[in-house]
Amino acid sequence: MLDRPRPLTMSDRWSRFVPLTGVIFVALLVTTNVLFGSAPESGDSAAKVIAFYQAHRTKIEISSYLTGLSLFFGLFFYACLRDYLRRAKAGERLAGTAFGGAVLFAVGGGISAGLQFALADVPSKLSPAAAQALNLLENDMTVFALTAGVAVLLMASGIAILRTRLLPIWLGWIAIVIAIVGLTPVGFFAFLAAGLWTLVASILVYTRRDAATLAPRGD
Repeated sequence: MLDRPRPLTMSDRWSRFVPLTGVIFVALLVTTNVLFGSAPESGDSAAKVIAFYQAHRTKIEISSYLTGLSLFFGLFFYACLRDYLRRAKAGERLAGTAFGGAVLFAVGGGISAGLQFALADVPSKLSPAAAQALNLLENDMTVFALTAGVAVLLMASGIAILRTRLLPIWLGWIAIVIAIVGLTPVGFFAFLAAGLWTLVASILVYTRRDAATLAPRGD
């Protein structure tokens, strides 16, 4: 006699939507970038830096908060992606490495958001030297953490996809290409492409996760 399937609990129903945290992550990041706009560059004068953060104080504070919120959802998605790719033994170590890249990216993003909030909190009370120093740190301090984090995340995820075939092969190749581009002088475009990749991966994991849950773990 066949066993009846276990009824879905409230926890099961909610867990089905965890992969869609990737969509929320990307949507929030886009919103933060629209709100923040074009920030002063590293070599701009203190007067320009202070004037910018005074004029856009509220928007930047909201943007900083949304950045932190986006990283919260992003880590949930990349943890979900890690668990999904670990269903095949060939993807176990690579999936863990990919999540390490996501954590590094989140650390860089969190520090950057904190520096932006510090500049926008009381810009009128910042000394010229403090304003320039914080602006320089905001522009340059986290660039390597963000770049390396995205590159590790996508390179490891791409190779894991190629080895496990749990997601389309083309998605794995695209991840590898974006990771390589991210390590070049035109790496800024890799951040944009990484967001689109995450959006697609989020939807694909959501649509395939139930089938993967029923499948046996690979050798």
